[in-house]
Amino acid sequence: MFNHSSHDVLCIWCPFLGESKKKSLIPRNVLVLTLSRVIWSMSDTNIDNFISEYMRQLGASVPTIGLINALGSFGAMLLYPVGGYIADKSGRVRIVASSTLVYVSSFIIYFWAPSWEWAALAMIYQSMSLFYVPAMNAIMADSIPVGERGRLYGFNFALPNLVRILSPYVGGLFIARFELVPAMRIGFTLSFIVGIIVAIMRLFFLHETITDIQEIDWNPVRLFSRAYRNTNESLVWVWNNVRSYTAVSMLLSFLGSMILPFWILYATDALNLTAYDWGVILLWSGVARAVLSLFIGEIVDRYGSRNCILFGLALGVFSMFGFTQAQGFWLALPMYSLITLSSVFIWISSQVYLADSIPREIRARIMAGLGSGMSLGVSGVGFASGFLIFFPKTLGSLVGGFIYHIDPRLPWVMQSVLLAFGFVYTYLRIHDAETPYE
Repeated sequence: MFNHSSHDVLCIWCPFLGESKKKSLIPRNVLVLTLSRVIWSMSDTNIDNFISEYMRQLGASVPTIGLINALGSFGAMLLYPVGGYIADKSGRVRIVASSTLVYVSSFIIYFWAPSWEWAALAMIYQSMSLFYVPAMNAIMADSIPVGERGRLYGFNFALPNLVRILSPYVGGLFIARFELVPAMRIGFTLSFIVGIIVAIMRLFFLHETITDIQEIDWNPVRLFSRAYRNTNESLVWVWNNVRSYTAVSMLLSFLGSMILPFWILYATDALNLTAYDWGVILLWSGVARAVLSLFIGEIVDRYGSRNCILFGLALGVFSMFGFTQAQGFWLALPMYSLITLSSVFIWISSQVYLADSIPREIRARIMAGLGSGMSLGVSGVGFASGFLIFFPKTLGSLVGGFIYHIDPRLPWVMQSVLLAFGFVYTYLRIHDAETPYE
């Protein structure tokens, strides 16, 4: 049971809801994880926006960059079950803090990379080091009291996104001043320093959320063997308890990866928008996404995760089709904003659904397979990252370009049709947990 002691929580006020009394408490772990994401957003986001161009200037071709990304994702998928196993058996905080340092060390390789091959090594190494993500997701879910998960997931989502709004602009200024490769190396240096600070924060200020800490065999062969044997048990649990949610999550992962790379192309090719127009739409939707997520979290707590997933899917059906019919800036702006709103609803409510549905003692292993939530294919909203999600995500990435080539509107029309199916399936098969897990 979560301990609401003054040492572990921070009091906050909710003036945006018009409440005059103290609303609730922010658990210490939630605050640490949120602040560490805010700090890292100041540097890491700038790198993410320009890393592909950095590799291209070092000599990599566009297909090669795509292959490198795929290899990194595949490597991460292989290690996720191991990360979930370690987190549930040996403790969550230790793997999060130590693996954050491993992740940070990739910036050293990026900085000194003399060619695209070295940058490719850094990208694959960095992706594989993210095997600690299931542990971090489990800490978050473990630390939020039942009944307040929507509000606190919204808080965790909103603050880093507010910081990220201007990151592409700041990154562009650096590149304009120093040119891309020198600017990126400055960015790698800043990210390394910030990453060390984040690792220290996680090591010293996160509190362990499981009590049954076990000694595990760190021999790599035996560790992998036991982790993957345990994965079979996790898959059985998923099938018996959350298979309907898993089906919807895999569907949304497939659909999202189908359209994610093509928003800017569709906006300029089919909607006749300029790159500047699209940038303004992204800026506005980013502000709206960050601010509204605070309210959306409260709505999820009040009306339930299932109802809010249904609302997000229904809104997605309408807005995805509406986006294909929009002509010009002033119609594209509200349609894209509604798509973003629907994705945030689905993301926050699915996080709450998973946290309520998975027992604490196996939470990291299950989240290694399912990620921590699901969303539509909109940049800046969370994305599922479990090993069960990898295959539909890869398939969507492969077929999306071919479908777009046939008819640029077709991927978005398919979104509406299949999201409608997802809505009906969710209504019939997914239900909130009768007794949510702590």
